[in-house]
Amino acid sequence: MQQGLFDKPLEIDFDVDPYAEKREAGRRLALEFVIDESEGFDLILTYGSEAAARRALTQRWYRDEVELRNEAA
Repeated sequence: MQQGLFDKPLEIDFDVDPYAEKREAGRRLALEFVIDESEGFDLILTYGSEAAARRALTQRWYRDEVELRNEAA
């Protein structure tokens, strides 16, 4: 007899953040551009990758909608 897909009880680890990598990418964007970490995280989720979010922020920078942070900071 075939085992059912949901016969085994579901185990959820509430200590693991499934978005940890995306939050870190949002932090990197916030260090590069003058935005909040939460906005960086939202951009990562919206555009699907850090590279795409960075391109969107670069376009916003060209239109003077967002500022770049200084390299020395």
